[in-house]
Amino acid sequence: MLKLVFTAIIFIFLTGCATVKYNGAETTAMKVNYPKVGKTVTVYVGDELVAKGTIYESNVLVVHSLIDGVLYDIPPKKYKQIGFDQQDDFYSSEGVSRSFIADPVKALALAKKAGSQLCIVTTFNVKECYNGKYSRTRHAAESSDSFQQTLIYSGRIGDKLNISYREFSNNTARPAFNNDVEYDFSTSNTIGYKGAKLEIINADNDSITYKLLSNFK
Repeated sequence: MLKLVFTAIIFIFLTGCATVKYNGAETTAMKVNYPKVGKTVTVYVGDELVAKGTIYESNVLVVHSLIDGVLYDIPPKKYKQIGFDQQDDFYSSEGVSRSFIADPVKALALAKKAGSQLCIVTTFNVKECYNGKYSRTRHAAESSDSFQQTLIYSGRIGDKLNISYREFSNNTARPAFNNDVEYDFSTSNTIGYKGAKLEIINADNDSITYKLLSNFK
């Protein structure tokens, strides 16, 4: 018991201190404008024919395997970013467990520098850092500014082409703005919806080849 307490004290002195920032996730806007006008593309049933909009992405910490530390265990999962400063990114510590002698956990901290250790930040702003398998990735942000329009190929029955229109706001489908449209391929090889126009080159119940003439307005 005394040895465990002594080990914990040594770890506290060997690690640094950090003040957690709660200023949210760093987000970046990604413009979606697919495909390029004039480009010939082949897609399959269920795939997007046309997409346009703005998607916001934020950093997410992914722990790939259990980090079994002396005082804390960090399970494999995705951890949402809660803040950042010039040196560190801070993530939610939900799911992290501690030994009975360890201080409560406030957040996870990962320095922006590649190859940094993943650190626990305690309620006393003490850092406890570990090596392990983890990475940063991008994830759709919880932002009401995200908006996307898409046309999806739903297959062909006879001369009828089935196309689905979908709108997404804040990465969630807007059912009131969704629509399924049927086009007669025998009368015209050009289809359009809300400003998006496509020249259909070939279509069957498995795939469709087309050229984009214009995207959504």
